[in-house]
Amino acid sequence: MNTDRVRQIESDDAPAELAAIYDRADSALQDGQLPGPTLFGNQIRALAHHPALLQALIDVYEAFATSPSVERKLTELGVLICSRVNACDYCLQHHAPLAQASGLSREQCRHIQLGAWTESRDLWSEQEWLVIRYAEQITREPQKISDELFAELRKHFDDRQIIDMTMRFALCSAWNKFNDALALNTELAFRHAYADLMLED
Repeated sequence: MNTDRVRQIESDDAPAELAAIYDRADSALQDGQLPGPTLFGNQIRALAHHPALLQALIDVYEAFATSPSVERKLTELGVLICSRVNACDYCLQHHAPLAQASGLSREQCRHIQLGAWTESRDLWSEQEWLVIRYAEQITREPQKISDELFAELRKHFDDRQIIDMTMRFALCSAWNKFNDALALNTELAFRHAYADLMLED
């Protein structure tokens, strides 16, 4: 489904050097395999207006994927919190299925969708709760992250892990704004995957 605000470049019109990226994006959810965090088709079709930028962003996420330092479940948890705080439906509909596939429960995803994670402390491990607090604070007021919160982070994560989480959550907010400013629609496969979670009454 095309966005109303910018023309999406379909694979037939895309530069040849982007063919592999399009192929990976278009394989989303085939054979039950969820794609990596950058391979969301409508984002790619918008960013294809600037191929070098698209490739550079892919490279950033390939760097995360090639040498991951943080458990995928924790990364997806933080991304969901950022996206819920920013009310980005595009990212919520993509990352809720990814989060469940990485180990979050439907009940945990549902509480995030409802914005009720603070009302369900018993649902979260100590590490999960710390990631929630950090991701929320990065998204709302990063300049007010306290030394106390950082000291707690250091009990569970090393410098590399903190750097990776900080960058991933900051980038998530940038994607939230990109998606919403351009009114990107969620691809059909992900809308179905999100609906299958039955997170909303």
